[in-house]
Amino acid sequence: MAITYTFTDIKVEIAPSLDGLTDVVTRVRYNYKGVDENGIEGTFAGATPMPLPSDENFVPFNQLTEPEVAGWLEAVADKPHMQEQIQKQINNQIAPKYVPVDNPWDPTTTTTTTIAE
Repeated sequence: MAITYTFTDIKVEIAPSLDGLTDVVTRVRYNYKGVDENGIEGTFAGATPMPLPSDENFVPFNQLTEPEVAGWLEAVADKPHMQEQIQKQINNQIAPKYVPVDNPWDPTTTTTTTIAE
């Protein structure tokens, strides 16, 4: 089964000042979404600490783009673990292990019996 994975809902957290740099991204929160060829989805919500930048590779906060931060996540996030969890979610939708049902003692409709006099 082919699954396409993407980072969505990316939110960065910063240190206002760190090692002489300002507004340094220190952690990224996100959803990692997987969609199979039939449109069945699974999502992993995560937060990943970012490696500290050097002076050479530092990108000012106001110049960051979502694709750039997604690229950082591609490089450092634990994608095999997240993909395994998403695969389980998708499999559970295809062939659920557990299915909720109404209890036999809790009827969904009440029947009223009328006694003729």
